[in-house]
Amino acid sequence: MNSSEWMLLVLRLVHSLAAMVWLGGGVYLLLVMRPAIRAQAEPPRAFLEATTEQFREWAQVSTLAMVATGVVLMFERLSNSGGGWVYVGLLVVKIVVGLVAFWLAGVRPVRRAMRRSEGRRATPELIVTLGLLAFVIGVALSNVYGQAA
Repeated sequence: MNSSEWMLLVLRLVHSLAAMVWLGGGVYLLLVMRPAIRAQAEPPRAFLEATTEQFREWAQVSTLAMVATGVVLMFERLSNSGGGWVYVGLLVVKIVVGLVAFWLAGVRPVRRAMRRSEGRRATPELIVTLGLLAFVIGVALSNVYGQAA
């Protein structure tokens, strides 16, 4: 492998690991933490808030890593034109779904605070579902690449 192939491999690994942290953490909070806390007679709100705050920091770093590596990987794949129109269409859908998930998750703290005060918050279920959809589309993209249509 030459140096550019190594770099692309590292970028793909970072992109995948960031997606794993973002999506995996969200699924864990949704499917494990929330039900466990709701099952308690007296929910430990401070613990849930501290856990959520800790995850928020990891999610923000993961978001930055996914966007940065995703942009580089996108241009690399598009410049090789190995995917065809199906690849481009799926890529556009993945980008839109991912950006909506990030936006709903409140990437910007000011917006998050505004939503809370107005009573309009996206449900964690919707955010995680969109993240999962972007992940599944990413898997499809890796299978479509090289099969120009």
